[in-house]
Amino acid sequence: MFLAVNSAIAAFGAAHAGIGAAVATAGSVDAAANVAALNPALGLIGQDFLAAFTAAQAVHVESVAELAVLYGAIASSSAATVAAYGATEAANVAGLSAAGI
Repeated sequence: MFLAVNSAIAAFGAAHAGIGAAVATAGSVDAAANVAALNPALGLIGQDFLAAFTAAQAVHVESVAELAVLYGAIASSSAATVAAYGATEAANVAGLSAAGI
């Protein structure tokens, strides 16, 4: 028998909403400032490394932002699931009550 526990699903969604916010906060780095800070230290010799680092950091920041969005989507999906299960349960209770069961 399957039993959906709406409170557990809601808690799961809330946890993922919090994780998404934390990931978004942690991933909000100032990439330009990081590169600017490295430029004087590396000088002309380090320009190839700096170019590769800049590209890698841009991909990293983009990936972290995508991850935060995915956590938000999990939270939204959980909320929709709770609403759907709640509506189905209410409809079933109403149907059974109308049938006198």
